[in-house]
Amino acid sequence: MRFTPAILLVLILTSVTTGQFVRGARINLPGNAGSINLPYSVQDNQGNNWMIYQNGMLQMQGNFPMYSQGAMLTVNGQNANNNNNNNNNQARMDNVTGEIVFENMNVGGFTVTRRILVDKETSMVRYIDIVKNNQNAEAKVNLRINSNLNYGVQQAQNVPDPKKAENNIGWVAQTGAGRAVVEVFAGSGSKVVPQINWPQGSNNIMATLQTTVPGGKEIAWMHFHATAMTQDGGVQLINAMNPGKILQSIPREIRKLIINFAGTQSMFGEIELLRGDVLDVVELRGGDQLKGSIKAASFKLSTSYGPVELAAEKVLAMVSVGRFRPRQLIATVDGEVFGGILDAQTLEFELSSGQVTAVPVTQITRLGTRKRAGEPEEFVFNAPLVTLKSGERFAVVAPAAPLPLLTRYGTLSLPPASISSINFQPEDQPVHEITLIDGSTFAGLYASDSIVVRLSNVGKEIDATLPASTLAQLRLGVPPADIDDNTPTLTLSNNDRLVGIVSGDLKLDTAYDTLTVRGEEIQKIVRVEKSPVDVQITLWDQSTLTGQLQEQQITCALKCGAAVKIPVALIQEYLQPQPKPSAMMADKIKEIVAALSSENWKERDRAQAQLLAMGAQVAGVLSEIQSAQPPEAQERINAILAAVRAGGEAPVSPAGTADAVILPD
Repeated sequence: MRFTPAILLVLILTSVTTGQFVRGARINLPGNAGSINLPYSVQDNQGNNWMIYQNGMLQMQGNFPMYSQGAMLTVNGQNANNNNNNNNNQARMDNVTGEIVFENMNVGGFTVTRRILVDKETSMVRYIDIVKNNQNAEAKVNLRINSNLNYGVQQAQNVPDPKKAENNIGWVAQTGAGRAVVEVFAGSGSKVVPQINWPQGSNNIMATLQTTVPGGKEIAWMHFHATAMTQDGGVQLINAMNPGKILQSIPREIRKLIINFAGTQSMFGEIELLRGDVLDVVELRGGDQLKGSIKAASFKLSTSYGPVELAAEKVLAMVSVGRFRPRQLIATVDGEVFGGILDAQTLEFELSSGQVTAVPVTQITRLGTRKRAGEPEEFVFNAPLVTLKSGERFAVVAPAAPLPLLTRYGTLSLPPASISSINFQPEDQPVHEITLIDGSTFAGLYASDSIVVRLSNVGKEIDATLPASTLAQLRLGVPPADIDDNTPTLTLSNNDRLVGIVSGDLKLDTAYDTLTVRGEEIQKIVRVEKSPVDVQITLWDQSTLTGQLQEQQITCALKCGAAVKIPVALIQEYLQPQPKPSAMMADKIKEIVAALSSENWKERDRAQAQLLAMGAQVAGVLSEIQSAQPPEAQERINAILAAVRAGGEAPVSPAGTADAVILPD
């Protein structure tokens, strides 16, 4: 599992006022600050004259100006540059970062802030578009970046993510001006990537990103626009971009909003680590920095969960936190972070000159080992992982005993194997957030004062008792299952989502009778508008029934194996794309399935056509009885299932019947 921490200790241990965002190039800050008049011009070291116009539109002037209109932003179909409310001939210069800032732009129902920074040395312009949802409820947003070029595109290519070849993170085009245009819309390793669209033969490039913004929250999309001497040079420029260095140059409060660039091993959430290039490095409180080699064979820590000893070759970096009695956080090559007090009072360090000195631990602010060959850029955890509020995280052996969870649906005792994660510090609610391996997610409380886990990656096994109050997140190693169109889900009014099916018999009082409905035959349940107790039920055959359930709770059998009781008043919508038909219809389906093994090919084809015509209702029964059928019948059932799940397109005839005609019933 890839580690993307939701909550970690907020520690900024490096100045981020200005810095490097591409290939180590330092930003040249303008001399003025405050309000600036538009258009604003910046000339880079390659002779390009970058022009910033109202609402952040980008243009180039001078010799071979590549961009006619670049980085134009559209939110939910509304172009920021066509919004008269946002037209203003002034912008603000951030006197700390050197960015040109356009604030409080009302576009597409959201408030947008654009932060623009021109890197003179690399001829690259960075945009950070911050989108705020002013509503209380979460809202979907469609973002689009569009650029028009002054010169025709001779040839162009998408640039795939080196880590995930199926994702395109950029676009490079060779133009008639003899130079290439470079567009970057996501960072390597990012889980959030836009769709890149370039109509063949046009000089227009578009990237579209669809996402959800929580109520009252902000997200940010970072993108880059540049030129290169050649198309190959543009591809190399994108591949050389280091997400870790890019993020380090951005203030923390903005960095944490960016959704399309993932951090690397040089950062643990908000903890930034010092690393050496060819030598180990130690940074002292007085500002001195020593380079050489760490001579200690191991690092021994006294932690709240027991003594931990880490071999020196496993240590990646160390930081000291705390003013009066510093505490050490040690990051390892495995991606773990351990916190405690070093047993040693000094650290033996050999300078590059050969002299050995004993550095007092209390004087060390940061320590970093030299970079090793083959180091991963992203840590992948396949084992259960504990993250503490103090910033520590370490792999553990999953507890064997069931975990008690207090929820709206009663106290659940779930085996760890059914739990994907527990977030003890979710941003949008005061209780814990539980995610199961089947994709269910709901609010609750871990109903114990502590949890016992075993640390097995610290030289010896340690059974650690961790107070629940110290936990930030518990990941049990199995990511939640993907939710697709065939997944039965129960969505509740408190934003909980359960993956499973309604089970048992429901008695529904209608205006004309009391009807008994089997849970497995229900396709849909919705609440009747403006009625707290009435529901409308859609059955497998599209019959609809409206009334009041006699029992004001239903049982949901979760896909992971647990069963929960759900109050009817909390139901927002229940969807089961593949409900079971009634017993009578199930017998009819089985009767038709028997004909799939007939000696007469016409009967086999007729049976296949009948089952296909019945639609999705046959899927459940066919799946249950498929394994007991002869080989050809199993192949036909596979074709039927694939067709009904894809929307009912004609199935492919099994091998040996390619010339057969599927006859109507």
